[in-house]
Amino acid sequence: MGFLDNIQSSLNRGVAAASRATSTVKLKAQMADALHRRQQLAAQLGASLYEATRDNPELRAGREALYDGIAACDEERARYQEQIDALEAESADAAQAAVTYTCPFCGARVGNDDLFCSGCGKPIAEVKAELLARQQAQAPRPPQEVDEQ
Repeated sequence: MGFLDNIQSSLNRGVAAASRATSTVKLKAQMADALHRRQQLAAQLGASLYEATRDNPELRAGREALYDGIAACDEERARYQEQIDALEAESADAAQAAVTYTCPFCGARVGNDDLFCSGCGKPIAEVKAELLARQQAQAPRPPQEVDEQ
């Protein structure tokens, strides 16, 4: 029985070691998660303290470089946002300009920004009005009530 006891003892030690290793990995992951939450809270605290103290010369004393650095980052972010807004506006304008219609009078392709149809010369307002009229004519109409007498 001594041989089997040695095997059983070795297995028990191996299982216990694996359990400890698993527990250690789990605890390290939990510790890293707690550190990440702490860093987020510290950042929120720092941001709120910055907003509350940035105009107070007494609290800025000795920390001017930090305050100025944060203000510079805020200005840089504002410039980037302006550039993003301009690019998004350009994209919307380009998408709108890319819209084309088929002229209902001659069948030519008419751009949304065109003033006249290149095929028949009709004003774009007249082309769009005719397109709208045709769409409304094709739209399904609700059934009319029949008066029963």
